[in-house]
Amino acid sequence: MHVPVNRVFNNVARNFGLKNYTNNLDSWSEWAFEAEQYIGSNKTFLQKELVFSQTPTRATAIIECTLNYSAPEDLLNEFIEINGTRFTLRSRFAEDNEDRVIDSNEVNINDLGGLTDTSITLSSLLQLTINKINATNASIQSFENITGIQCSLDSPRITITVETNGNRGNDYTINTSSGFRIVQDFSGGKDKMHNKQIRLPENYVKVLSLRAGDTILQPTSSQYKSKVSNILDRYYIDGNRINFSTDYTSDVFVTVLAVPLSVEGYPMILQGHEEAVAHYIMWKHKLIGYYAGEVPQYIVKDLERRWYQLCGKVRGDDNMPNSIELLKIGKLWNAKVPVTSFNPPLYDGLNSY
Repeated sequence: MHVPVNRVFNNVARNFGLKNYTNNLDSWSEWAFEAEQYIGSNKTFLQKELVFSQTPTRATAIIECTLNYSAPEDLLNEFIEINGTRFTLRSRFAEDNEDRVIDSNEVNINDLGGLTDTSITLSSLLQLTINKINATNASIQSFENITGIQCSLDSPRITITVETNGNRGNDYTINTSSGFRIVQDFSGGKDKMHNKQIRLPENYVKVLSLRAGDTILQPTSSQYKSKVSNILDRYYIDGNRINFSTDYTSDVFVTVLAVPLSVEGYPMILQGHEEAVAHYIMWKHKLIGYYAGEVPQYIVKDLERRWYQLCGKVRGDDNMPNSIELLKIGKLWNAKVPVTSFNPPLYDGLNSY
């Protein structure tokens, strides 16, 4: 699980006694990313599969109302949540008949009538919800070039579509109350592949594998990369762009290690790395004062030593196998080592797992 980097920033500000650290956000975020790279354990970054196509597509999600509907009160307090923005069906009047204030993201059932009005259909209530979501599109958190979402109704199903083509739409999250069922999470987004080239997102760290249709692609070893024969399935990486020797008509799948980003564009930190990353930022921040002759060397050295200690600790914690992985290791070991009277099985129930 990854947590917002603001948690690390608050830790650094608290240690430094700073009440306002907004002027340091850019440099601190860069140092946080550096620290995660230096830790470099097998869990630091996310492994993601990106899809590229000659015809880019938008990500979509589908939810379905599963309630046995008879009157609007059946949907009271039911909600749809997109990227943390919740749209809840409410009544302007509480059950005790006292007026209550409805916030901007709440859907007012009383716009159609009373809670017990059986003439109000399920479709009209769902359409009222869709109208609210589409009208308050700007309040839904997004990042980079995604402009928002749009909803359509095929009662009792609601289809939610990201307005911009691309893989990033697949990262939208959706949640609902028990009255709705998620038929399909956000998926199906594809980025553009053009002129035998694809552009990787800025937060990618390393390319792990490529596949075009069912064909596994291999990197070229030629010194003249642009002259590689188009009958070979080869590629080469130039910055954050991948160039192919063949112009593929099938979808291309790229598996990468990537830094998860918050909606503000800052890197997110693997849970458990917060203290180590905080000490790296503190060390780099104090180095500026050391270079200016304002901070004594022993303070910088103490921070550097503490960073190295915490870096090694979290790297070891991340790479330590869990209980299931240990059982698998035990199976492999027991399959290779003969069992004798002097070498009994370490765990009799191992083969039952």
